[in-house]
Amino acid sequence: MILRPILFHIGSYPVYSYGVMLFLAFLAGIFVARYELNRRGLDGSAIYLIGAVAAIAGIVGARIFYVAGHWDVFSHDLGSIIDFNMRGLVYYGGLFLAIPCCLILVKRMKLPLGAVADATALALPLSIGIARVGCFLNGCCGGKPSGLPWAVTFPGDSISVHPTQLYELILDLAAFAFLFYMRKRMRKDWNLFLLSLAAYGIIRFTVEFFRFHYDTSAGLFFQVVSLVLAALALGFFFYRNRGVEESATVAGEANE
Repeated sequence: MILRPILFHIGSYPVYSYGVMLFLAFLAGIFVARYELNRRGLDGSAIYLIGAVAAIAGIVGARIFYVAGHWDVFSHDLGSIIDFNMRGLVYYGGLFLAIPCCLILVKRMKLPLGAVADATALALPLSIGIARVGCFLNGCCGGKPSGLPWAVTFPGDSISVHPTQLYELILDLAAFAFLFYMRKRMRKDWNLFLLSLAAYGIIRFTVEFFRFHYDTSAGLFFQVVSLVLAALALGFFFYRNRGVEESATVAGEANE
């Protein structure tokens, strides 16, 4: 069975698949970020506190963003705003709250912001991809109707749809592989962070073509946000590295 919101029970307490996958995503992100911080000669154990703050702020921000976008529903039932199954999270809301919270924390810890941002950014696509498995098991963030051979039909529904959760999983893993390959080739701090943001913007823009929203304008909204994010991140990336490319060109001409 594809749809499995509850993985198992501990006594009468249900253990939700989405929560489990979020926890695994957190652990994977911590492992990768710590590895990268250690490689850069920093104390990798600092990522435990940073990761905890990022996780809490991310979930709160993602929930706030979702509730704000569906206020007509939640305004009549405020108690439903808190959902331990963690249905209804928007990644961009989590990103917009987690980044400033973590920047403040890292600055107070007197760690180099750029290096920590790069290490965290390396872990992001892997963590997001793992979390999307939770979406797939939970039956949320699904796609539009499709007749393709790999379309899926969730229990309780007779319509086959795009497995957009798995589309994003594949693209996120590809982005992680790309960033992992590029991490030693970046000459400046913040470069990996900017590439990670750009990669997710492109991924989300692409996946939105296949994703289903009850509000038909939501897909367009997320595509616009994704394009703006990708354009800004890539713009800053190329602007910051313009001098590096010019220096490399001059050095090459001098050696001829």
